[in-house]
Amino acid sequence: MKYIFSKPNQISLMRIALIPVFIVFLLIDAPYHDYIATFIFLILSLSDTFDGYIARKTRQLTKLGEILDPIADKLLISAALIFLIGKIPLWMAAVIIAREWVITMLRFIVLPKRVVPADKFGKSKTIIQTIAIIAVILNFPFSWHLMLLAVIITLFSGFIYLIKISNMLNEDILNMPNLITFTRFALLPLFAVLMLNSNLNYALAIFAIIAITDKLDGISSRFMKQVTEFGRSFDSFTDWSVFIVAFILLVSLGYIELLWILLLVFPAAVMFFSKLIFLKKQKKAPVTPIARISVAMTYITIISILIDFAYTKQILIATFIIIYFSMMRYLFLASKLYK
Repeated sequence: MKYIFSKPNQISLMRIALIPVFIVFLLIDAPYHDYIATFIFLILSLSDTFDGYIARKTRQLTKLGEILDPIADKLLISAALIFLIGKIPLWMAAVIIAREWVITMLRFIVLPKRVVPADKFGKSKTIIQTIAIIAVILNFPFSWHLMLLAVIITLFSGFIYLIKISNMLNEDILNMPNLITFTRFALLPLFAVLMLNSNLNYALAIFAIIAITDKLDGISSRFMKQVTEFGRSFDSFTDWSVFIVAFILLVSLGYIELLWILLLVFPAAVMFFSKLIFLKKQKKAPVTPIARISVAMTYITIISILIDFAYTKQILIATFIIIYFSMMRYLFLASKLYK
């Protein structure tokens, strides 16, 4: 506990806090804003090495640090790619972001068993991504080619991670249900871009595909007898990623109030850490019936908001009541593990 607010963790938290500053300088029309944004991005990228070095040097390695560090990395890269779309092709940004968060989620799944260290491919991927993003910000020649190289190395290193994690879990994670779930996750950046560009009809169509395939991956996993613990965790991670991104967009575009995001993030965090407890204690996280209902209701709620359904407010309130009941159910089940 004494290392929770250690220097390495403080650095990780500071990196997360400074990401909005980087975004501001990336977007504002001011003299030398590109150079300032590049400087901030470079400092935040290099500080990733410092917090790990300090943690190892001072023996202040913590579980919180193992979670915060990759989250800070992925938030920085994802923010840069999202706000550079236009300079960067959408498909490149979507592929890199999807890969980064999927692998991060996988590392969390195996975290109770062991840490998956960064290998030479992962380190090379990070360096190339950083160089490519800086080249795009500063409009360097061949920036498109550098970004393409980053995509290739990102996918290759992700494949290596999948093989490692598959061996750790003793599960076949490269199957059709997981591929469907990955497709859902990869469609999320496209949905976000369409919403931000006010292409509501196309955004609604993409979101409908995401919602439908949420049921399709579960049906295929049972029909093909490819139910895995990774698949359950991946599916849940994708659902919550979709919900949080969708609610952020709905608030930023004026569809709903900020309060609803705060009400959503709290149960998401509670259930996430509850599932980590289950994975540590019994190697398996339960999927409760009320959790399934809450997921379905949340998809319905988002669609009702987008189409301006007459009873949207009532559906929204009912959905959050179910979400909080689901959260309390997970807390109750997790508490029983310590009795």
